[in-house]
Amino acid sequence: MKIIILPNKKICKYGKILKFKKLYKENLCEFLIKNNINIDNNCGGFGKCLSCSVFINEGFSFFEISSLKLSYILSCQLYNINCNIIVSIL
Repeated sequence: MKIIILPNKKICKYGKILKFKKLYKENLCEFLIKNNINIDNNCGGFGKCLSCSVFINEGFSFFEISSLKLSYILSCQLYNINCNIIVSIL
């Protein structure tokens, strides 16, 4: 499976495609940092600071998150990814 990071002037200038089998214990933010995408993570992954927000461009319908609106989510709170997604880092 793949996570496609769309180009971003500040964080990922040319975009990137990251491959994975399934993210079980680590969240999207940890996975991005481990793969050299320097996303902000000011609160250490506790969902308090909003600095790791991402926009899910495609793959949104596969997530079972009732409170998710407008496809924005904190990457530190997104676990159990088991589908291809396309994200923009905000």
